[in-house]
Amino acid sequence: MATNNHAYKSYSMEYGTFIGLSWGALFLCYVEGISFGNNLLVLLCLLFCAISFFLPFLLALRLNRKLLMIDENLSYIQGLLFSFSMFMYACLMNGFIVFAYFQFLDDGTLFEQLHNMIKMPELKAAYQQMGMDEQYSQMIAILKDVNQMSTFEKTLGIFNNNFVFGSIMSFVVAFFASYNLKKLNK
Repeated sequence: MATNNHAYKSYSMEYGTFIGLSWGALFLCYVEGISFGNNLLVLLCLLFCAISFFLPFLLALRLNRKLLMIDENLSYIQGLLFSFSMFMYACLMNGFIVFAYFQFLDDGTLFEQLHNMIKMPELKAAYQQMGMDEQYSQMIAILKDVNQMSTFEKTLGIFNNNFVFGSIMSFVVAFFASYNLKKLNK
């Protein structure tokens, strides 16, 4: 029996906040690791990458288990609405974190470090050996264009990326949110 209760909507906000915080931690570990050349932070970024990927599934199963306790479950459409809104709250929370980083903490450090990494003679020589001189110059031009973007434009670019990822993942996470756990208990 599908639930007529819409209490799962409040869970989407709570769970979306947790997912957004994990995405924000992933972003901050990555940019700070790149900005300051800290390999430990880049390694920690891999941990947050795994957490950020599996957390929506775990939270969807948690909601499903909570509903099972009161003898209800979500239909797939309700699970889809839950997971889509959960990812949208995650995008919003991560957007706040990214905006705050670029507005108050960055001061061009990230793009300066990326520019220094790209300008390394070894990297340039590797691109030349592969016959990719044009791609190398395009990479430098793109980095300069991104550096000239406003804080809001950079944030919007990352928000759009997360929106597409969340929209696609919603279809898979909805299955976990709406799966009938009574079949497993028998």
